Amino acid sequence: MKHARTGALILLIGVTAYGIYRFLQGDPMAAADFWRDKLAIIPLVILLALLDPALEATGWMWVYERLGIKAFDSVGVNAYLAGRAGLLLPAQLGRLIRPDAMLRMKRGGLRHCLKAEAVSFVLDTTSVFALLAALLAFRLHPLAAPAAALAVIAVALFLGDQLADMLTGTKLELPRTFWWRWKTLAILVVEMAGWVAHGAAFYLVIRGLPGNANLWDALFYAPAAAVLGVATGLPGGIGATEGFLGASLRLMKIPSEHLVVAVGGFRLITFWMWLPIGWVALGVLKRRAARLEGVG
Repeated sequence: MKHARTGALILLIGVTAYGIYRFLQGDPMAAADFWRDKLAIIPLVILLALLDPALEATGWMWVYERLGIKAFDSVGVNAYLAGRAGLLLPAQLGRLIRPDAMLRMKRGGLRHCLKAEAVSFVLDTTSVFALLAALLAFRLHPLAAPAAALAVIAVALFLGDQLADMLTGTKLELPRTFWWRWKTLAILVVEMAGWVAHGAAFYLVIRGLPGNANLWDALFYAPAAAVLGVATGLPGGIGATEGFLGASLRLMKIPSEHLVVAVGGFRLITFWMWLPIGWVALGVLKRRAARLEGVG
């Protein structure tokens, strides 16, 4: 396990360095100029950019707690943030940092932590698809939006319950009392609210640009771009996410000259700024783990 962690750390350092290099190959000054023109809204955009992961972290810690792993404390917060250090790893491999952190902090066994992370990923994915379904249904009729979201959630929870039943008695066993519970619905609502904050941040970034951007577009296209980035398996969804966001801005008839700086500014504040925060949290956890192992 120690050699595996060392190898993973070297890989993480490598992909982070390469990602930062690619970021600097762009035009950071153009993004800075873009934000200078939006000084008045920067605090609100930052607030939304913080609210999004804060709500996701709440859902993540709640899942771990419900599966018997203590997470609602500073260790849980740092473990969640440490996962942000792995944003540039492909195929969502950065999520493995969190269960490994909880393992090192002696919060649970590896298999137990990995199952908690898998359940958390499923619920986060369900929440974004529920939001997208609600937004599409809203176009047909506003009252259809809640029904569409609940339908997606109901299907996901039903399948989760069925899978838990199938895995009973195996090493992959999941708690059968987890899925059809109001607490699970509450976790999904909390995480949906995080996605709404993500879309609202995008709206503030593009509001005022030439074109016909509206709140619905931002709420739909920003989470959809994130989903596409994850689905491609690309490191951080880089390329796919930006490309989809750029295409969505063209659909809003925003002129081409605004695309790069608008998308770049949004990704800077919702993606790139979390890399150093993740590394700081990872360092904090490594020191805590070293002290814990020394005591042990």
